[in-house]
Amino acid sequence: MIVQAQIPIWIDCDPGQDDIVAITLAAYNPHLNLVGVSTVHGNATLDYTTRNALRFLTALNKMDVPVYPGSSKSLQGNIDGAPEVHGKTGLNGSKLLPEPMYAAKDHSDFFPALKRQIEKFKGQLCIAAIAPMTNIALFFRKYPELKKQIRFLTIMGGGFDLFNRNGVAEFNIFDDSQAAQEVLEDDILAQHILLAPLDTTSTVRATAEIRNKVLASQSVAKASNFRALMYELVHFFYLKVKERKGPDYAGPSVHDPVAIASLLETCGFEKELDCKYIRRAIDVVIDGKEDGATKMLSDKVHPERAVKILIDLNREKFWKVILNAYVEADKNAYINGVDRQKLIEEYRP
Repeated sequence: MIVQAQIPIWIDCDPGQDDIVAITLAAYNPHLNLVGVSTVHGNATLDYTTRNALRFLTALNKMDVPVYPGSSKSLQGNIDGAPEVHGKTGLNGSKLLPEPMYAAKDHSDFFPALKRQIEKFKGQLCIAAIAPMTNIALFFRKYPELKKQIRFLTIMGGGFDLFNRNGVAEFNIFDDSQAAQEVLEDDILAQHILLAPLDTTSTVRATAEIRNKVLASQSVAKASNFRALMYELVHFFYLKVKERKGPDYAGPSVHDPVAIASLLETCGFEKELDCKYIRRAIDVVIDGKEDGATKMLSDKVHPERAVKILIDLNREKFWKVILNAYVEADKNAYINGVDRQKLIEEYRP
């Protein structure tokens, strides 16, 4: 089998402290070609998630990556958010985020642009859905013929024994359970889905050791602006969760980049990640006391819509892949060429 030089990837996200780790990986791993970003309601409102994407891509010096605003509410009409984890903006924690140096594309251009990329790459484009799946469900409603033309749809979502919403659900699924049901229970899409559930992603922690490696300096004051930004954001994430988990909390889970890392391994790169999967069909509960719950079926039930579910990976190698992307980002980041005090004075939430 011939392995392509790079994986074209489109990220659908709701940035989010862990979303920006995923974006950094996609932007600066040599095996990934980030061709587009779309935003959706989720960790914050659509206005914030879109602005966050533009600000962070500006910080990374990736202003050539187009950003398309998607849906502002779930298929059920809900707008929730997670300010208790991510802050009101979805990306609270650092004043080193610059003002965007470019504008989002028009909402009406989103679906045609994604369609063009799928057709351009002729079965090679991968979509990373690391947010509520409203955009994904609506896109494939409009273009059902394109379901067969993507390579992989890698998803961060769902929980089978661990939950962070409603006592039985994971946030991305709970935030739009109808969209999740349409995507995860689709016979055609199932053949392309890689699912990184909460059970696995919650074991990938940004411990104090990892946070220090992110900073890569003796102090925030001595670190580059990029390193300081990434450290401050993950430290804010840590402190917000620690408020609920208690003083012995080791560090926040970084859920979203796990979905992209697993994609790298599945496509033939970063094999040392040693990802392990099982293949099962999933039912998604809509409404009622178990709204948003994901139910893993036995291997003999609905095999035609079984998805690959990530159950383990090498965490040490995962962080090596992430930190290698940080090294490259640090060499190229726009904000490293801007006076820090200027960034702080011009910061607007």
